[in-house]
Parts: sequence; C-alpha cells; structure tokens
Amino acid sequence: MPLFCKKEISASSKIAIWNITESLEDFLKMKQFSPDDLSVMNIFSYEHRKKEWLVARILAEQLSGEKNLRIIYDEHNKPFLENSKKHTSISHSHNFLAVILDNKETGIDIELIKPKILRIKEKFMSNEELNLLQKENLEEQLTVYWCAKESLYKLYGKKELAFKENLSIEPFQYSGKGIIKGWIKKSLFQKSFQLQYEELNSGDDNYMLAYVINED
Repeated sequence: MPLFCKKEISASSKIAIWNITESLEDFLKMKQFSPDDLSVMNIFSYEHRKKEWLVARILAEQLSGEKNLRIIYDEHNKPFLENSKKHTSISHSHNFLAVILDNKETGIDIELIKPKILRIKEKFMSNEELNLLQKENLEEQLTVYWCAKESLYKLYGKKELAFKENLSIEPFQYSGKGIIKGWIKKSLFQKSFQLQYEELNSGDDNYMLAYVINED
C-alpha cells in the first residue's frame, strides 16, 4: 500500500499523500463505499480518475478516524465532509493524490515539476513577482508560486479569483522546503495566510506540495 506520507501539521490539521499504483479492485476492498459514491465513480470514463475518487475517500477516512465518511461538493464544487466539523481540500497530479483535513478552511495543491511552467508563468504571476524571481531553481520556484496560489484559491472556495490580480505570494528564498506568506485580495476580503511548501521526490519525478498552515 504506497501511502507516500501521512503527518500531523498541528493539533487540528493532518495531511496524507498516496502514490497510486494499485488496481481499481484493490482500492474497492480498502473501504466500504456508499452506493452514491460508487455511482458517481462509475460516471468517470478513465480508470485513473476512478482511482483518484476512491483514494481521496480512503485518505479522508484515515485522517479523520471517522467511519463511513463522505466527501460531497457545494455549488462552487468545493469539497467538504458530510456531517463533520472538519474542512478538507484535495489535489492530484499524475500518480500522486494529496488530502488535507483541518478545523478551519484550508487548501492544498501538489504538482509535478515540469519545464512547461516556464512558458505559462505570465498567466498566473504578477510582474512584481516575476521580477523578484531568483535565477537558480526557476522551475521549482514557479511551481511553488502556482501551488501556493492554487491552495489559496481552494481555501477561498468561491472562485471569482484571478491568480495574477487577487492572489499574491511574498518574496522568499527557495530552499526545497519552507514557510511562505500569501495573500487573498478580493474587493472587501483581504487576508494573509502562511503556507508550507516542500519538494517531494519519487523515482525520476519531482513534485511540489503546498498547503495552508492555519493557526491553532
């Protein structure tokens, strides 16, 4: 069972990451899924998407310790845990899937580090952010910005945010792992958040993980 990692961020927050290598049948044996969950899963055409659907629910149940836990979605397609006080966020990239549970609104994102991000950086970063980039580890830095902004976007949960205009990350020195500060600025809503970023290695692939750190 390739659970890549599971850790407690604080007394109220936990994350888990799964490296998906099992068969669909293997996942179906790991948890008792509701008929509704299985019905939604079967809508997906691709087997890998079905696996992601199942793994998210397996991890949420493991992190919460609550049996028969269900993930459902609001009108903005933001996931939440039915009949639970916990908040959740989910992210997937290639074979990795990450889940976070917290007592407060939260966000998480994981991305495979790829050269493509160099070509699209102007789409999600402000000119000020671009001008403050360091020359070394450029792909990694840009992926931190993307993951951090995606995490804030998920925390906000109401869409209506432009990555360049409404989400900003304060300058930081990239070191493979660290804590950074980000902002959501949308009309009357302006708030800063701390985020943890961390580069993860899996065979020949390198991923970037970022998630919101809420104060207890």
